[in-house]
Amino acid sequence: MVNLRPARPDDIAALAPLCGELGYPASAGQLAPRLAALLAQPATHLLLVAEHDSGLCGWIHGYIRPLLESDPALEIGGLVVAERARGQGIGALLLSAAENWARQQGVALVSLRSHEQRSDAHHFYQHQGYHVAKRQLCLRKRLTP
Repeated sequence: MVNLRPARPDDIAALAPLCGELGYPASAGQLAPRLAALLAQPATHLLLVAEHDSGLCGWIHGYIRPLLESDPALEIGGLVVAERARGQGIGALLLSAAENWARQQGVALVSLRSHEQRSDAHHFYQHQGYHVAKRQLCLRKRLTP
């Protein structure tokens, strides 16, 4: 049985290794202020966790992205299911819960980004009804203080 619930500050120790499985290693100390900031914005940020017999096994973060040029959309910032729990429908449950939350917020579009090498993730999302809207570059610049 899988239970979905909002993330709590005491989930930090379980969230950190899942970030690593997603490809973004972070310590509990690094995550604590990030989690606190997200939890402080419940009207625009959703952070759900999935609990299974073996403990916390997944999470999804979505946020409402307001733009000038288009209607608001729910952007999936991250979705991960622990390797030990994959293939059990947990990712689909988390994604569906985020979509339902978006509807409750009056948002009619969900978008996400997935690295081009993550073919398993692409198949998962397409199986959930998502399609490739466009291909683009992701450009970054690190700012120094």
